[in-house]
Amino acid sequence: MLYDTSGIYDSLSDEVKQSLENIGIDSIDTDKLNELTFESIISEITNLASQNISSPLKGLLTITALLLVCSVLSAYKNTLSPDMSSVLNITSTLCITCAVAIPAIEIINRTSDVITSACDIMLAYIPVMLIVMVSSGSPVSGASYYAMMLALGEGVGQLSSRIIVPMLDMFLGLSISGSVSPDISLNGFINLFSKITKWLLAFAMTVFTSLLTFKQLISTSLDSVSTRAVRFTINTFIPIVGSALSDAYKTVQSSVGLLKSGIGIFVIISISIVFLPVILQCLMWIITLWIGKSTAEVLNLSQVQKLLENITAVFSTLLAIMLCVMVIYIISTALVLMTGGASS
Repeated sequence: MLYDTSGIYDSLSDEVKQSLENIGIDSIDTDKLNELTFESIISEITNLASQNISSPLKGLLTITALLLVCSVLSAYKNTLSPDMSSVLNITSTLCITCAVAIPAIEIINRTSDVITSACDIMLAYIPVMLIVMVSSGSPVSGASYYAMMLALGEGVGQLSSRIIVPMLDMFLGLSISGSVSPDISLNGFINLFSKITKWLLAFAMTVFTSLLTFKQLISTSLDSVSTRAVRFTINTFIPIVGSALSDAYKTVQSSVGLLKSGIGIFVIISISIVFLPVILQCLMWIITLWIGKSTAEVLNLSQVQKLLENITAVFSTLLAIMLCVMVIYIISTALVLMTGGASS
């Protein structure tokens, strides 16, 4: 078989395959993709959310309990010496740190695995899409897309293991350090770090998608000229059956284009499912930390409030990174479906 799509399906984890089966997709089949329903997708999103809510819920209960204990202990601050009062503040902050820092580290490591999984899917998908695009009369678009997406897949994988995860671990450490010690204020640096990261991500995403769009538009125009030239040559220089062969060529192009759409949509859905559990868990932790921060503010626990606010910035940055990688993969895949085919 010329278009062997088994490598794409095999690159998926068992959890992703199960989620795809839950919404009615167990293979790269255009007919099954056409049978997708809104209800099945919402049902699977709800299912994934319920599977990932236990950790944030336990964290919320733990944080609330510790905040109440800290509030009770803070009532005795006036009867203690300044040194003992400082020790009490630090101890209370460290206890809450353990409740939120450990899950944060787990999600950071899980994010690295998720990005690696998404890269594996894209690296399995890109060669297949190249063959399909060349077969459908888009060799220039296929070569351009292959070069850019291969570089992106390899680049994102390396960034994840060598930069993103170490950076987030360092960011988490700074957030905790700036909250535990009352004499050190790193809030400005932490907020600056978060804003710069998000701005850089937005800038990189804009530049990449714009460049890919321009290259695909130019490549599609070249492919369109080539396709028309091929059909004109067949129709003109092959006697008697030239017109029939030209129509057959057009039919083959349409069939391959349908296959291309099916593969692309399958990859978009798969990439979304790969990222969705971690994104949901990250969102739930952000909500948990917001509630905890508001509770700490009500109880006048300023040091703990600063800790929760700083760790919220870590989760917010982590969420921005995941959304950026996911959106780039989805947009680039959708873009080639819309502009990658040569005009008939």
